[in-house]
Order: sequence, then structure tokens, then C-alpha cells
Amino acid sequence: MAAYVGSARSDENYKATGGKAGDQRQKSTPDYSGEVMMEKFYVNKKGWYILRAKSVDVAMGLAASMITACNNPNVGYNQNDRYGVVKAGTATKTKVNSDCSSLVRTCVKEATGKDPGDFSTADEVTVLMKTNKFTKLEYVEGTTLYTGDILVTKTKGHTAIVTSGAARTTAIKYYPVYQGNTTSIVDALRAVGEKNTSFANRKKIAIANNIKDYTGTATQNTKMLNLLKQGKLKKA
Repeated sequence: MAAYVGSARSDENYKATGGKAGDQRQKSTPDYSGEVMMEKFYVNKKGWYILRAKSVDVAMGLAASMITACNNPNVGYNQNDRYGVVKAGTATKTKVNSDCSSLVRTCVKEATGKDPGDFSTADEVTVLMKTNKFTKLEYVEGTTLYTGDILVTKTKGHTAIVTSGAARTTAIKYYPVYQGNTTSIVDALRAVGEKNTSFANRKKIAIANNIKDYTGTATQNTKMLNLLKQGKLKKA
């Protein structure tokens, strides 16, 4: 099932500035066409960082706030009037504006009970990581997106929140700690009970552990082996 993300996209004229307060483009609920809307996940050409909430409750709160904003016709887009949503909240009954980063800031504020402070997409990762409430990952092909994940482009651009992804209630499974001396990831995986040590399966394991572009290099295998020794290697 495809993941969906929500974000503030553009004003009623598909521009960054000049828009009226409120969402002039919203036609229905759920909103897939408005100034602030949900859409299928896509790979941004600038690449994505993922900020994953450490708390399941915070993750669910992030998704809920973003869904509220997307479906609220009172929340529109205008970069020159971006703080309206921060002051009024995602469930506002008065017409306000936002932009992508001020809306994510508001969702974080509502989900955690504390305003993380102002940021743009250029410094969003730095600001949010200082809250100690998130784990930073890099999106690679095949990465599982969980409901409540915050997406930020690697360079200044866009940010969104996953409104519908894999359930955070699903427990992440790890391999047992490897305590041997082999330098072979294949042998180490076999030692902890993994029967499928094929390259194809090791690539899946690499993706699950955010190891990008796995080709079986010594560096990549050593990273997997070190995670296995620490009991932190996730199963695919």
C-alpha cells in the first residue's frame, strides 16, 4: 500500500506568496487538491531525510495534526504570512496561512506540547534534532515509511509528514547479538540463525538498516557486522 504525505504546497495561484488566508483550492475531505493537502509519497529530486519520532505517541500526534491541517479549509498557504498557523493551530476556526516548514513546526508543537522554535527547510533537521525527540535517517529506495515520519529535503526545498504509512505499533525485529570473531557478514548471519544469506536478502537487510546502495562492499558489510555485534541489526 502506498504511503501518503501531507504538506503545505502553494497558494491558490500555485505561487509561494500573495495568497489569501485560508485554503481556496480545497474541494473535498480528505483533501488531495488544496493549498495544504495530502498526496502519494514521491521521491524528491533533492533526496529526503527522515526524522522519525522516538515516541509512538508523538508520531501519531504528528500525523493527526497534519491530517487536521490538510482537511481544514481555514489553513492556506502564503510564505509572507506563514506564522498564522503557528499562532492559531491546525484546527483553527479563523482563516490563516502557512508554508511547509511553519506547518511542520505547528504539528511538532501540537504533538509534543512544546514549540521547537522557528526553522526553514534549510535548518529544520538541526533544529528538530536538538529536541532529542527524533532519529535522523536517510531515505533510500525501499525504506519503510512509518505514519508520523517527518520528511525534509537534503537541501533547502520542502518538508512533509507521512499521514498514512506503516504502523508504528509494528515491533521492529532485531537479530540476536553476534559474539564470534568472524569478519564475514555471511558467516555471522548464519551464526545467529539467518538461513537466507543470499546477496538479495542481504540487500534487503541493508535497506532496513539505512545502508545506501548496497553492493556488498567491505565497508558496507563491516557496518552490518558492527550493528550485528551490538544487537542493533534490524531484520528485513
